[in-house]
Amino acid sequence: MVAFMRALADGGITTVPDFRDPTARHLLARPWSTFLRLSERRLQRASPQARQAAALWADVLAVRTVAIDSYLREALARGIRQVVILGAGLDGRAYRVRELAEADVFEVDHPATQSFKRSRLGSLTPASKQLHFVAVDFERDSLDAALERAGHRTREPTFFIWEGVVMYLSDEAARSTLRVVSARSPPGSSIVINYSTPNPRPRGLSILLRLWSEPQIGERTPSAMQALVKEAGFDIAEDVGMPECSQRFGAQPPPPRLSQRFRLLLATARDSLAGQ
Repeated sequence: MVAFMRALADGGITTVPDFRDPTARHLLARPWSTFLRLSERRLQRASPQARQAAALWADVLAVRTVAIDSYLREALARGIRQVVILGAGLDGRAYRVRELAEADVFEVDHPATQSFKRSRLGSLTPASKQLHFVAVDFERDSLDAALERAGHRTREPTFFIWEGVVMYLSDEAARSTLRVVSARSPPGSSIVINYSTPNPRPRGLSILLRLWSEPQIGERTPSAMQALVKEAGFDIAEDVGMPECSQRFGAQPPPPRLSQRFRLLLATARDSLAGQ
């Protein structure tokens, strides 16, 4: 669903100026590809009001994408040469962010998810210096050991991306991941975390989450999310919501039922982590 919404936005169904993510449609499963084609045809014939309504939903993912991209590019501009994407799913950054040309990217996800993604890559080639697929079954495998085997270097700063994951995790599961990230984050490292606050979600989304057996058990207030991150040894650099991000990137203001849920938290490693 996330890749589908990015693909819609890439086709122009968004109010985010000049949004581009051509990887999204490449990575869709065939039923979703068919649904995308049908949706685009229908929206081409739709009224401007209907297209705008659809764009507001696609904006949620488009704004989230460009905001995280901006944090990533800032980190790369500072000299970061390692990027870890936790729960990468159908993330396309390693294939489209040209500034990754001198960086190693580590995509961490469940083996089954990675197998599906690799089957959909087709003609896509990495934009990064190297791309490492790090298969981790979080119920059985050690994230720390898996990153070590993949060649992640703990003495070099890393930019971590944790997008669309923590809202499905308990506090203990989030803590255990943050502990590993902290231990592998020397000074200069940072992490961006996308999380959801405990507000009423749209009815359609609630139905989909129940059908997919993916309840959002990890919705948190900003103070609760910040406390978890600080406990792990990070300092909060920024914690912003959908209205701020939409304004920052020139998108239309989100509808109230969406604007209160989406947040991005940027945190930096403390100097006290040196030598870990």
